Amino acid sequence: MQQQLTELLFYLRGTLRYKWMAIILAWIICMVGWLVVLAMPRLYTSEAKVHVETATMLRPLMRGMTVESDVRTLLRVMQQLMFTKSNVEQIIHLSDLEKQVKTPRDQEELIEKLKKSIKISAVGDDIFTIKYETYSPDLAKSVVQAVLTVFSEQTQISTIAGADTAHHFIDRQIQEYEARLRNAEKAKENFMRSNLGMLPNQGSNQVEQMHALTVALEEAKLTLDEANSRKQALKVQLDEALVAGDDEWGDLAGQQSTVEDEKIAELKIRRDDLLIKYTPNHPEVVHLEKTIKDLAKINAAKKAKQSQAGGLDSSVMTNPYTQSIKIALNEAEANVASIQSRVNILEKRLELMQSEWNTRLSVDTEMQNLNRDYTEIKKNYDQLLSSREQASLSKKVDDQAESLKFKIADAPDKPLTPSSLPRPIMHSVVFVVGLGVGFGLALLIYIVRPSVMTTAQLRTLTGLPVLGSVSMKLSERENKKNKKELFRYSFSTFGLVVVYICFMMIDILHIDMSRVVSMLQHII
Repeated sequence: MQQQLTELLFYLRGTLRYKWMAIILAWIICMVGWLVVLAMPRLYTSEAKVHVETATMLRPLMRGMTVESDVRTLLRVMQQLMFTKSNVEQIIHLSDLEKQVKTPRDQEELIEKLKKSIKISAVGDDIFTIKYETYSPDLAKSVVQAVLTVFSEQTQISTIAGADTAHHFIDRQIQEYEARLRNAEKAKENFMRSNLGMLPNQGSNQVEQMHALTVALEEAKLTLDEANSRKQALKVQLDEALVAGDDEWGDLAGQQSTVEDEKIAELKIRRDDLLIKYTPNHPEVVHLEKTIKDLAKINAAKKAKQSQAGGLDSSVMTNPYTQSIKIALNEAEANVASIQSRVNILEKRLELMQSEWNTRLSVDTEMQNLNRDYTEIKKNYDQLLSSREQASLSKKVDDQAESLKFKIADAPDKPLTPSSLPRPIMHSVVFVVGLGVGFGLALLIYIVRPSVMTTAQLRTLTGLPVLGSVSMKLSERENKKNKKELFRYSFSTFGLVVVYICFMMIDILHIDMSRVVSMLQHII
């Protein structure tokens, strides 16, 4: 604690080194602040309270059957309607503010100023306040009274016209929703007509049919695989039988092939003999050439047929074992073709049914959207019909009893004391701020440019022992100079306090300073 006090004294002494800068800055800030406060006009606020009553003897009896008046909403709308140009001009006329208007521009500026200055706020459920703040007590009262008058007139007009406006609005909405309802019904009708058979609850067993068709297709594919396997096995057996038949009947085939070749060879020998005697165009030579070519074609066709039958002739194919295998193979091929055709038909049927199912899902979704839109429109339409009936009944009730009873709870009065912050308090704030800023700046300068003034401070800063100190002996002339400086500084400080007291007394004693204030306002 002792160390902290010591450091505080260090900073205090350092600040006093720049005391003249601090006091000069304090003088400047205080004088400017006090003159500004003195030039500020005293503001007076006038206030009025209004009470809006909606309770009538018929309301409890008709509760739940009529539309209840939303007073807060009504008055919120009135707050917005209050500040229309025509209403503000009426307020200016009633409060004699026309004297301040010299040009159309002045009137526009005054209208904008009143819009910002007049405050209408809610205190409770049915109590509202009207406030206006200005430099004149009489003007504040007259403006609030004018606002109260216009507010009362607008409320009564709004109450009378509001019911008819609401009724017309509901009628327009009913007509619009009735047209939308008819369009929705027509859209549903056309959609159901164009998607007959695909609507919800139509073809509910389609899932079971698709499942049964899928099972049948899988079974058909399995049967097809079995038939193909049997066909392949029969082909293998036939190949083995043909190979065995070739070994047994090959000699006969070779002999038959040799006889054909021998005939062609004999004819060629005869042709060569004739060519020795005749030319190639001789009829016998031409006949032999044609016969050789015909036998060659027959021989080639016969060999090709034997090659297709595994190199065997008809004698081989007449083997009973080979014929039975061939017959079984033909039956297997016919069975495979039949099963393949069945698989193709089932696949097409399943594909068609899946396409119909996707279409049915799309139709179902679209039907739900149409039903949802129709239900929402029908609901709003029914609500509007109910609201119109309630509004009609409410209008009849309001014809028998006032919807709003506008009463003045507190009339506007002439304010006697300013509503702004008291000037003595503002003078004191300026005085404290001026001293704080002045000495705060002096302390900041000392922190930026520190200096050592005592041995204790030197010991604290360096951490080294101080053996002693040498005092500076001032001359008599220097002592007088220091005393004069201290006197001037004390006089300056005391003078600042005196000026502060003078400004305080001006406001406390209500001394007339109107001329000075007017001059200051003109300067500011």
